[in-house]
Amino acid sequence: MPHVLVFGATGTIGNAIALTLLRSGLHTVYGLARSPAKASGLSKQEIIPVLGSISQPDGFLDLLEKHPEISVVVDAAAAYGESAKLVELLVGAGKKRLQGWERVGAPSGPKLGYIYVSGMWVHGDNHDPVSDIDASVGTAAAKSAPAKMVAWRPELERLVLSSSTREALDTAIARPACTYGNGSAIWGGPLSQVLSAARSDPPPEKVQVTLAPKATVSLIHVEDIATGIEALIGKLPLLAGTGVYPVFDFVGHVEGLKAIMEGAARVFGYEGDLELIGPAEGDVVSEAIGASVVGDSGRAKSLLGWQAKKAGMLHGIDVYASSWLAGIQ
Repeated sequence: MPHVLVFGATGTIGNAIALTLLRSGLHTVYGLARSPAKASGLSKQEIIPVLGSISQPDGFLDLLEKHPEISVVVDAAAAYGESAKLVELLVGAGKKRLQGWERVGAPSGPKLGYIYVSGMWVHGDNHDPVSDIDASVGTAAAKSAPAKMVAWRPELERLVLSSSTREALDTAIARPACTYGNGSAIWGGPLSQVLSAARSDPPPEKVQVTLAPKATVSLIHVEDIATGIEALIGKLPLLAGTGVYPVFDFVGHVEGLKAIMEGAARVFGYEGDLELIGPAEGDVVSEAIGASVVGDSGRAKSLLGWQAKKAGMLHGIDVYASSWLAGIQ
């Protein structure tokens, strides 16, 4: 039974990954927790808590050394700066594991696996189709610069894929599209603008939403990216050393942003006009949500056997908008 350590296990994506792995019945799951309260929450979900953080790594480094059955680490923490430090720490742990195999006379023992959860916003804002085998992402040769919110990620991706990292670790990168579901927290800004108009007395004839007016966005439900990571964990040892470029975009659907916001307005009872006016200066979250990314998951489907199950955000907007609303009340 593969054992997996999840960083970000108390967050939206990381927790969904951990619970999906548990439900499969094939994995024992550990989750990093920064506090005893967070650790208690993980325990209630049958996730084995590991107290610590990237800045206080002794707990998880000791765990990895004493438990070679932990075969994969998943980094879903989305932590600026800290993820690069985590790669450094895991390379050290990976080298120590390989040395341990050699000491017991098993020089071909397996490497520690590492999956970094990045995101498709690294492709930038462009209506042209994008590909997960485009290695120019984040360079001067790329068609578009990454969204400002994730401008640091391409450099980290290159570190994860570097030969020095892969000497010690079997690595892969998962890039989910913009997520929705499980409360859809990242959508709070634009949804709040529509809800405020709906609750005004009298409601305005028009509400302006700070999202790109012509955006066509790639989306994925949180539970679908969790099953994508599960599939990648299962195939990681098989992909290592094969020459397959270990970067996978995960897309459920490509949808128009205005139609989604109009659907949310209907759910909230707003009957006026809705206008998307573009993000406000410095609003990096709205800029990222509104970045046009036309992606597909052909390689994830063919190489990992993965398939998104949810019908789309617009298709289920009644459920997703209502779920978000319930979460803020």
